[in-house]
Amino acid sequence: MLYYGNDETTVREFEQQLQQRFNLELMGQAHWYLSTRINQLSNFDIEIDQSRYCRAIVKKYLDTAGTKRDLAHHPTPLPLDFVPTSDDCSPDDEAVKRLETEFNIDYDSCIGSLIYLSMTRCDTVFAINKLAKFSKKPGRVHFEALCHLLRYLRDHPLHGLHFYSNFQSSPIAAMLENEGLVQTHPFFSFSDSSWDDDVDHGRSTGCYIITYMGGVVDYSSNLPNPVALSSAEAEYNEGCLAMMATSHLRMLLAELEGTTKTALEPTNIYFDSRSAIAMGNSFCDTKHTRHILRRYHYIREGVSSKRFNILWLQTLVQIADIGTKINPGPRHKFLVDLIRSVVKDLITKIQEG
Repeated sequence: MLYYGNDETTVREFEQQLQQRFNLELMGQAHWYLSTRINQLSNFDIEIDQSRYCRAIVKKYLDTAGTKRDLAHHPTPLPLDFVPTSDDCSPDDEAVKRLETEFNIDYDSCIGSLIYLSMTRCDTVFAINKLAKFSKKPGRVHFEALCHLLRYLRDHPLHGLHFYSNFQSSPIAAMLENEGLVQTHPFFSFSDSSWDDDVDHGRSTGCYIITYMGGVVDYSSNLPNPVALSSAEAEYNEGCLAMMATSHLRMLLAELEGTTKTALEPTNIYFDSRSAIAMGNSFCDTKHTRHILRRYHYIREGVSSKRFNILWLQTLVQIADIGTKINPGPRHKFLVDLIRSVVKDLITKIQEG
């Protein structure tokens, strides 16, 4: 069990009460928890990573895979020409078994491991979610894409999340300041969506990323059920999901800070769609947006109640773009660098004492 507090006396009282009721061992400051390394720095920043677990996955599934060795550097989680579609699925279970034997990879097991790894690796969430869709009858194309993802992890094992004791020193804060955006509170979100990229059903892949103290605390790459009739509607649909997820964390944050959720200042959510922002800020419907009224106007309610502000951010620096599409290597790295921390190898840390 992990526990924490900001008052030493209260923490000690809590420990004493636990010891009176249970036979337990107090292990001091947490360094590892469920295959996740926790590094508390001298400046009170905190890093968390799953680099050891990442390498274990690569060793288990890629190093023994029955596929041609590829030592080239892989800058993206998926090949740029990969199109997620059920058209590439295997025709039956026997075909799946033959592929699992050929590649020497248990597809379901590997995907399950990657889903847990994605807790600290939101740079992989788009790839993992797309590949997970085909777990029932994956085809050769899906196995090859899975191997590509494993090679990406092989080449980038030391990624983690960094939470800053001084939010203004974080890359996200610097980026927003450079965009002329004043972010006074360290809790805010990003929302983005593609449009009509799901070739099987015509849905649009959306992503939201919620941050606190410069680090990611929640995110999702998803396919909202409504088939959006425009890119603006796709952005608006995803914004609704982003606002609902952010609302939940606002309540948790209020509890942690010992205040009420109404006492928190409005939380900023950054969109790169001016049309979606206009729909959320305005109560005037047109013939082009009237159908949306029947689906999603949770955003309007959140704005009118002053719980949220929805602000424009140019696409170039829209972090949630990570979870909506396969970005080219340089852009993928640019976006990931805003939210990741490259942690030290465990062996290096031991050598440095």
